[in-house]
Amino acid sequence: MLLRLQAISKRFGRDWVVRDLSFTLQRGEVVALLGPNGSGKTTLLRLMAGLLKPTRGRVERVGQALFLANPPAFHRRLTAREHLLYDLAFHGKRGDWEGALARFGLPEDLPLLAFSSGMRKRLALARLTLLQPDIWLLDEPETALDREGRGLLLATLAEARKGAGIVLATHDRHLAEEVADRALELGAA
Repeated sequence: MLLRLQAISKRFGRDWVVRDLSFTLQRGEVVALLGPNGSGKTTLLRLMAGLLKPTRGRVERVGQALFLANPPAFHRRLTAREHLLYDLAFHGKRGDWEGALARFGLPEDLPLLAFSSGMRKRLALARLTLLQPDIWLLDEPETALDREGRGLLLATLAEARKGAGIVLATHDRHLAEEVADRALELGAA
């Protein structure tokens, strides 16, 4: 077991976003979070990552969890190379950052303010492949990707599941059917 949610609930003010949800994620498993806007998909990912604390219940993680936000957060003035080198140093890891940039079709020295949304998403995927967390938490990873980028996403998920557990929030039911072992349907807001 990589991740366990035990009867978690999350409230913002008087509004309950998640109520009494229990969930487990195993290594090698891909779980899709489905539901309309406002149903709690991003909140649930943030709870899983430890970025939010549940109002009630408990979250247990084994290993490192990394959250890919939508849109991904980067420093606009840094280059892709600088981002990957910083991430590797911050996490105390080494990796083939040049190979990652080449694989995802990204320029090394262009500042991110010149990147398209799809290029920033590709950089976020490159970061995850280099850092190889145990738990991948992805918020709409397919958004802004063209056909080639979607192919890279599918290949990346297929490789990652060999050693990690993946939870992805998506509106794309076709993507969920294509990559997920199971889906968790969240209700309306």
